[in-house]
Amino acid sequence: MLEQAFRTELSRQCQSPIEFYAEHMDASHFSNKELYQIFSDYLAAKYAGEPLDLVMVFLGRDFKLAEDLPPHVFPKVPAIFLTANELEVPEPLMRSGIAGMVARYDPADTIALMRQLQPDLQKIVVVGGVSESDRKTLTRVEQASRATPGIEFEFWTNNVIKELLEPASELPPRTALLMSTILADAAGQTYYMSQSAQLLAPAASVPLYSLGGGAIGHGAVGGAVMDPAVIGMDVATVAAKALKGALPEPRISVRTNISRIVDWQQLRRWGISEARVPADCVVANRPKSLWEEHKRTISLMVAVLLAQAATIFALLVQLAQRRRAEMQIQQQRAELAHAARLSTMGQLASSLAHEINQPLGAILRNAEAAEMFLQRDSPDLTELRAIVADIRKDDQRAGGVIDRMRSLLKRQKLERTSLDIRELLDETLTIARSDARARGVQITIETAAGLPPVLADRVQLQQVLLNLALNAMDAMTNSTNENGTSRIILGAERDREGKVEISVRDFGEGLSSERLPHVFEPFFTTKTNGMGMGLAISKTIIEAHGGVIRARNNPDRGATFSFTLPAERPAATAAQPSRS
Repeated sequence: MLEQAFRTELSRQCQSPIEFYAEHMDASHFSNKELYQIFSDYLAAKYAGEPLDLVMVFLGRDFKLAEDLPPHVFPKVPAIFLTANELEVPEPLMRSGIAGMVARYDPADTIALMRQLQPDLQKIVVVGGVSESDRKTLTRVEQASRATPGIEFEFWTNNVIKELLEPASELPPRTALLMSTILADAAGQTYYMSQSAQLLAPAASVPLYSLGGGAIGHGAVGGAVMDPAVIGMDVATVAAKALKGALPEPRISVRTNISRIVDWQQLRRWGISEARVPADCVVANRPKSLWEEHKRTISLMVAVLLAQAATIFALLVQLAQRRRAEMQIQQQRAELAHAARLSTMGQLASSLAHEINQPLGAILRNAEAAEMFLQRDSPDLTELRAIVADIRKDDQRAGGVIDRMRSLLKRQKLERTSLDIRELLDETLTIARSDARARGVQITIETAAGLPPVLADRVQLQQVLLNLALNAMDAMTNSTNENGTSRIILGAERDREGKVEISVRDFGEGLSSERLPHVFEPFFTTKTNGMGMGLAISKTIIEAHGGVIRARNNPDRGATFSFTLPAERPAATAAQPSRS
């Protein structure tokens, strides 16, 4: 942990890249001078001629390892060591060019933390090793114990650690274990802090505390321990100056970078309330909440959800606006269509008046004839019945004309019903026949057999057909066929896609190639007094029915306007029951 913090901070402080070499002697287990010499010879053979800039010695148990580096291998290479012990610091070191940093423990702060976590604490059992460094640390613990009134201290030293497991399991309540350093026990066995905690904590009947941070997470409740991250950064600052050319002064600095740390899992194990943990204390190994463990993922998901919600809201607003716009367009289209129908009926007014006057005149003549028969002494009842039948027939004929006019002039919503194409063409012909007769135009109907019905609005389709028929009559004003008469054909058939195609064909002059692409554009007209809205409205009506309207010039003469409509789908037949 110290080395990792050192490397990270040194790389941050130095601009140029750093190449690290690592060698591990394991002085904790192999500390005799013969092995030191072997290790020294190994370094001399490996790094002879290697242009090193700095030598770092981490966690040597004393100060000799840095001094024993091969002088002929590292003659002018500065060396910096970092260790954690309570040994006396020699000033100055025997070899020049060596600087060091020693980290010290803080037994007094650890004892104070123990009393805060266990207010009813009455006894502390201290476990320590037998090495010179262990005894120095125990001396510091004894000094702290004398300054702690109200607590009984018992020291378990000169023991084999494995033989302390049973006594540790029999400790009474209101007692705690404090683990000092155990570099070596009475049997000569060396230990790391984590190893000692892993042995004692599971067997102990009371909470275990430690002076070293290595025991946190391995069974120790906590302690005022050295912070390896801070110490590693401190020594990296010294090393960075050495790499930049400032040789370290041959002296050793002593640091007590202490952090109070407790293990959340051990607090739960011993029932220690987290409310007793000091505010400046770090709680380690606490299970992360879903937010803490997946903060970035959750933040990203929330951001995505908010973005999606904002997008959906914007889409809903746009949809509402579009619906309102569509409703306004439909309303405006209905108004335009109604205006166009009024204009169409205005064009047909004279012919329709003539169409109505004919049955009305016939009714009048039949009525006069009936009066004459009634003035006789013996009226011919058979003849009178025939006259009354004619009057009824003419009346129905006039009423039909008026009903058709009323339906075309009436403002109404789009109402789709099943329409027979032949009937639709016949009704249109009936309305336009008088005007065609007045203009000398002959209208004929040509339909294919077996045409399916279409689902459409009768009035609007009649409006389209009337508009196309009147335009065709206008185009036939100066055109006649071989017999001296003008002719228009209303046709209907099925196209290749199965749709119903309705056409109005004239034999006039046709449309120029420049005008043909623009005939359905609003306000485009070829007539002197035209507004250019009839075909545009017809186009919107056909497209609203799911169809397409087109215009083309005929191969021989004249033009054909046609539109397609989807055929009405037949109702699904009931499924026949299966037989087994």
